[in-house]
Amino acid sequence: MKTKIYLVRHTQTVGNIEKRLSGRTDFELTLDGKKYVEKLTNRLKNIKFDKAYSSISGRAVKTIEPICKLQGLEIEKTDKLCEMDFGIYDGLKWEEVNKINPKIKQTQDEINEIAGIPDQESTEEVANRMFSFIRTVSIQNAGKVILMSSHGVAIEAFIRKVNHEKFSENKEANSQKNTAINIIEYDIEKDNFEVILLNDLSHLKEKGGL
Repeated sequence: MKTKIYLVRHTQTVGNIEKRLSGRTDFELTLDGKKYVEKLTNRLKNIKFDKAYSSISGRAVKTIEPICKLQGLEIEKTDKLCEMDFGIYDGLKWEEVNKINPKIKQTQDEINEIAGIPDQESTEEVANRMFSFIRTVSIQNAGKVILMSSHGVAIEAFIRKVNHEKFSENKEANSQKNTAINIIEYDIEKDNFEVILLNDLSHLKEKGGL
């Protein structure tokens, strides 16, 4: 028996446009972000979801709210789906971070990971909490179709853990875009995840999207 998970990155926010470390700090949706939500909703409207989960961040909740209202689903919010906590730099613009500690960006350019910020979560910690939560939900909802709304680094960390892939590998393919759809199947008997669709944005490329 398999559980199917539609794992979606939140839509575009002011924090994205301003190039901020938008971890646990929340930002409002942009006008384009609201349009992306409409396109995402249209893309998913004919898929019958049994359950819906989101991080506690408003940007993630708002991304799947319309589709959940259409289907009469309550969104279960959890911090297990939250973005990486960027510690004392959470919410800052990258240009501000570069003035404080340019090594953070240098490290990201080298290994595609954000590391070295005081009090931040590590990539491994994010991957493990995402993996544990999604596996538990998949077992609890065996054979069902689940919708989840999360964040760029968090989703990428989970998918790379599933695929046993380092962050330095296949950067462009794995870098989650706003409202990107990932479809993952969890095989209950084999206790195994399989990525069926990765980082898909086809809903934004139709009728004046991206």
